[in-house]
Amino acid sequence: MANCSIHPSLKSVAKVNGVDCCEKCKKDIEAAVKQVDKHVEPKACFVWYEGGKNGWQPIAGTGCAHWVAHQRNIKKGGASEQCMLGYPFRVKTMIGGMSEVKKLADVKVNDVYVTPSKDHTGLVVKVVPDPKAADTPKITIRHDSSAQGKVGENEFATHFKGKGSFFR
Repeated sequence: MANCSIHPSLKSVAKVNGVDCCEKCKKDIEAAVKQVDKHVEPKACFVWYEGGKNGWQPIAGTGCAHWVAHQRNIKKGGASEQCMLGYPFRVKTMIGGMSEVKKLADVKVNDVYVTPSKDHTGLVVKVVPDPKAADTPKITIRHDSSAQGKVGENEFATHFKGKGSFFR
């Protein structure tokens, strides 16, 4: 078995989310995961090593970009912008390099929705064309919502007041 990724002088007792861990790191990761906010998904990798007395801690933030990144298998950004498995947890990092979908009529399932302030994101899971107004389809967005305390689904036009951008 390899040595701990954080404490190289100690033998690894387990690989947690791809990271070789000593007994202390393993226990600290387990404890940190239990502290991750109830709505954040997935929880198991939403922790990082802060060093010093802090050790392993939950990542600060709401987890919406983290959830979308896992769903779309988006891995980018530096270590300070990623969960243990390499998925970004900041909206701006996650959408970096994506193209904006300019017209609502062009939005498709699996496009990424972002609020106007770029502080919340979700994934388009359903698009239903409106036969009376082709340029305004009914768009359902699934998102990791701290306000709702879960991964939920909401309509773009009502819940998000028809504001925001879409990326792919």
